[in-house]
Amino acid sequence: MTKDIILFISTNKKPIIALDCNGVLFDYHANFAIIYEKAFGKQLTIVVLNSYHAKDMYGIKFTDEERIEFDKVWDEHGWKNMPMHDGALEACHLLHKAGYELICVTAMPAQFVGRLLEDLRLHEFPIDKVISSGYDKNNFHKNPKKQIIEDLHPVVFVDDLRRNFKDIQDVHTKLIFIDNQYHDDPNQYDQIYRGVPKL
Repeated sequence: MTKDIILFISTNKKPIIALDCNGVLFDYHANFAIIYEKAFGKQLTIVVLNSYHAKDMYGIKFTDEERIEFDKVWDEHGWKNMPMHDGALEACHLLHKAGYELICVTAMPAQFVGRLLEDLRLHEFPIDKVISSGYDKNNFHKNPKKQIIEDLHPVVFVDDLRRNFKDIQDVHTKLIFIDNQYHDDPNQYDQIYRGVPKL
């Protein structure tokens, strides 16, 4: 698990809403197709709807060389100008106007947090803070966001991966699960708090 956790502690009294990035605010799968075309000059079509992994959704099998090239282009362009999920921007503006502080809590690599923050501003999201949790590559089922949520004490935490709700303790936080209905979700059988609302 990365040690490069970037943590911004709020100093005001506004109630906090913590929001995941990919799958909640931005559409990672749509962005995958954009970056693929940028890397290889080919447009993708959906092969398997609602796949957790974007490469499976588009039926892509990378060679080692293709994976390196795709990752290179993604690192340069992938974390900026991402397509938004419908309604995400409007919802954030309504929450901000209602007096909440919005903080993005993401498992994306810490070195790309600056680019993500620029992208949020480019799209005019009312979000000024991003926290990178990273994740444990040797234990995908371990919740990388547990400590961050326990430290922030948000009134609401919104995420699209069940793993990221596991084992959170000692907070009065409403957990909201965005169910993207991935048929091959690696955490689809994980047990999380009973009564976590699904959207």
